[in-house]
Amino acid sequence: MAGYIEGKNLTLTIPKGKSPHSLRAAVTTYISARKDVIVATGNSEAQIASEMTHEIPIVFLPASDPVGAGFVKSFARPGKNLTGVTYYTDSRDVGKPLEIFKEVFPALRKTVLLTDARSEAPIDSASTEAIRSVATHLGVGLKEIPVTKLEQEERFVSALSKQSVDGILINCSSLFWNLEKIGALSRQKLIPLYGCSRAQVMKDGALFTFAPDMYQLGRRGAWYVDRILKGANPADLPVETPRTFEFVVNLNTADAIGIKIPPEVLQRADKVIK
Repeated sequence: MAGYIEGKNLTLTIPKGKSPHSLRAAVTTYISARKDVIVATGNSEAQIASEMTHEIPIVFLPASDPVGAGFVKSFARPGKNLTGVTYYTDSRDVGKPLEIFKEVFPALRKTVLLTDARSEAPIDSASTEAIRSVATHLGVGLKEIPVTKLEQEERFVSALSKQSVDGILINCSSLFWNLEKIGALSRQKLIPLYGCSRAQVMKDGALFTFAPDMYQLGRRGAWYVDRILKGANPADLPVETPRTFEFVVNLNTADAIGIKIPPEVLQRADKVIK
């Protein structure tokens, strides 16, 4: 694509580990090898890369609140060696998944909110505060659970019961990209789970998602990499936001956990999985 052929005019290196130690080791290697671009798949990854190099261009794909996280000075003029794509730039958008959760499952009263508490991930307090505000407005009790690794999250979900919680909401980050085990546990316990992407609804058993098309976000990320490889300065490439969000519902999951989704809500879905 765009004239690049891996192994001929493009070398793609993917870190073997995802722990902070592994990522720092990988960035150290990239700096020594004088790589042309680093792609960071979330805030934690962007934070680690930005702390270790101010010379190699970094494309975040995506990052939450990149201005608040200190990655860029502004969307229009990043001003540093970082740029890329972001979403949920408006506080109203951050709380939208919880609003839809309540519409999908009107009986929602008590919700767990899983948040990324890794020290390498800049704390997005505005995002969490927006979710709290929506929860209060909807009359939904919110129990915030900070986690630092996927195993911790899985242990917590395994201890939940349908009597203790009505739903599981996620403040999405790269920590939560694989929800296969969480999805299986939530279905087993008959607790609806919010997914961060269409794939998590289709493959991991989440009940629904309201999120950008991650494939299209990836294509835009590739555009940034192409521009940088052709000489563009990341400081001059404006940060982009997705134009559309997808509302995807998995009726198989709804049936498995005994939930009947209101017809008027299903009519609004962009994709219904049966």
